[in-house]
Amino acid sequence: MTKTPVTTTAEEAVTRIESGMSVVFPHLSAEPCALTSALWNRAEGLKDLTVTSGMLLSGYKFLQMPCAENIHFKTWFLPGTLLRKTAADVKADYLPLTWSQTARYLLETPFDVGLIQVSPPDEDGYYSMGLNCTVVKGIVHSAKVLIAQVNPEMPRTLGDSRIHGSEIDVLVEQAEPLAEYPNRPLDTIDETIGTAIAGMIPDGASISLGVGGIPLAAANALMARGAKDLRFINTFTDPTMELIKAGCATSESPKAHAGDIFGTAELYRWVDNNPDIAMASAMTTHRPEDFVARKTVYSVNSALEIDLLGQVNAETIGGKQAGSMGGLIDFAVGGQVEGGAFLLGLRSQTNKGKARIVNRLDANVVSLSRTFVETVVTEHGTANLRNKTVYERAVALANIAHPDDRDALLAEAENLR
Repeated sequence: MTKTPVTTTAEEAVTRIESGMSVVFPHLSAEPCALTSALWNRAEGLKDLTVTSGMLLSGYKFLQMPCAENIHFKTWFLPGTLLRKTAADVKADYLPLTWSQTARYLLETPFDVGLIQVSPPDEDGYYSMGLNCTVVKGIVHSAKVLIAQVNPEMPRTLGDSRIHGSEIDVLVEQAEPLAEYPNRPLDTIDETIGTAIAGMIPDGASISLGVGGIPLAAANALMARGAKDLRFINTFTDPTMELIKAGCATSESPKAHAGDIFGTAELYRWVDNNPDIAMASAMTTHRPEDFVARKTVYSVNSALEIDLLGQVNAETIGGKQAGSMGGLIDFAVGGQVEGGAFLLGLRSQTNKGKARIVNRLDANVVSLSRTFVETVVTEHGTANLRNKTVYERAVALANIAHPDDRDALLAEAENLR
């Protein structure tokens, strides 16, 4: 018998959540904020509630609200590296997963209640998952009770993003603006690194740009060069949209397979019913076999620091967990496929003058083993580490460090002979 969802208010919908239950919802611009706001109010009267999600653009005020003592918050993405000014210290139980592992975790873990956000339905009763596929597909699969906020602001994206009304238990029709994630202004250091990285990406490549100033600068450099026949995977942000609009993409559609879309309101309008964009789970884009099938994946990645051994820290600041791995390891593995490359770009120093190329990492956590790190770019040059000895790698990295740090690092490198 086909299930017919009940339509109600957000406040009424979350009464299905009881003490001791587990609740999961998507992150970034896909967070169903009407439902999560109602959840925080509901949680004041509950106990032992486990809540799981990723990075929340809506903020983490609920962890300071009266409900906080009743919530065990688990997350696959702490925000301290990307939202450092507004969410530098979030109390959460961190899941140290790659992005493909996160997709698998959501598919394998049973949750009592899932909260999602969807577009209005089409004439056949199908809603669109909109701005997220990887997380929402896992929630739809694993949640015993599925509550969906129907938001007319949510774009109808194509690809693997359809969900039929019969799969949903409760509908909450509530419009609200989608959270934006605008790019920060570029500076000359971003532009220098981004231009160098863009010069390594050939026409015809499949690229993952990541998030931040360096990927944006790389996109600008690709457009300035007149790059052609590019394909895109992973996150889809404003720079990727601009590359497609500038004619840098393949003539075929879809031009991009995206698991997450986040950026400006202009981007959300542009992806609506756009055949150039196909939503796709990380279970079809981030596994080793997916990279083998694509063959020419060039990923632009960032890090907090790298040591002379080539070990990468992308997660900890001051010895504390602040960010996450995301797709770092997935794309590092993909970079080993012949025809592709894992490109790591980072500024030689922080804005406060702290070295990012260091003798040893900040903490005991190694986000990425040295074995996978072959190309590192700073504003002072490129270190090609492939086929080099431990000592040769250390010298190469020291030579692209900030001039104020270089002599000390070269001296440390001598200890690795």
